[in-house]
Amino acid sequence: MSVQTTTPPEGWTPPACAALSQSLQEPLCGTAPRVNGWLLIEQPGPWGRDRLRQSRLDPVLGDALAARCADAGVRPALIRTRQRRDLAAGRHVYLARPGRADGWAERLLVREDRELLDLDLTVDAPPGLGDRLDATESLFLVCTHGKKDACCASLGRPVVTGLGHRGGRVWESTHVGGDRFAATMVCLPSGIYYGRVTAGVAEHIVAEHDRGRVVLEHYRGRCTDDPVLQFAEHTVRAERSLLGLDDVIPLSAVPRQDGDTDVLVRHPGGTDRVRVRTTRAEPRLTACSAGVVDSPDRFEAAPPVRLSGS
Repeated sequence: MSVQTTTPPEGWTPPACAALSQSLQEPLCGTAPRVNGWLLIEQPGPWGRDRLRQSRLDPVLGDALAARCADAGVRPALIRTRQRRDLAAGRHVYLARPGRADGWAERLLVREDRELLDLDLTVDAPPGLGDRLDATESLFLVCTHGKKDACCASLGRPVVTGLGHRGGRVWESTHVGGDRFAATMVCLPSGIYYGRVTAGVAEHIVAEHDRGRVVLEHYRGRCTDDPVLQFAEHTVRAERSLLGLDDVIPLSAVPRQDGDTDVLVRHPGGTDRVRVRTTRAEPRLTACSAGVVDSPDRFEAAPPVRLSGS
């Protein structure tokens, strides 16, 4: 992905990235970043732009955590609630592997910060260090990381306020990816990403997620899948009117000689082949950081072709 840095004219104020993305009718599907594992650490605000090094954590601890997460391929995020809480009794920490049938999340209470460096971050299997969350305890992260992007704070905070704490299931979060789709929400351990979420939409998303269904209008994809697979999944869901969380599973992506990609997608009625074309969109502001211009991928798909099933 190419990124250009330009110098804006004096006195020029860039449009908010979320408003610009929406005005361009940029599709949400196929925009969830790949994340193999999550380490969520309770840390009341304020948060700096660098979440581990500028958010009132011990800087030596922050450096060590950043290195360990990078080595393990795990995404660290700081979380907090709208209710102030004394950390003297310990921090809430979650370790999660996103996924469909193999997804899991564990909740721990860490009393000493140095214990964070002893956690097993491989996420190949639940480490058994804390309480395993069951199917009724999915977590909902809403990005409110204003120092990273002002859109996330201004659009994310009303969502968190509207949802409330919900027994510890809803958390404000540092950057999760896709500032221009604010407010952004991540459901764990399913790994489902949503974008352009409002307070009313968030209520609907939580209710539908608990019923085992996605809200397709705001569905960005799953962080377990590459973007082209996410787009093919969305295409099949829309074509077949399939909303169950695990109704549609992308199986594989095979590059074609013409540059397109054939994606095989399984669903209750059989298996479809979806031909996806990837191009680059025109350069545009993709984050509120002034002067950063990017050309994001743009996907198009032909109607799914049924290969097997009824």
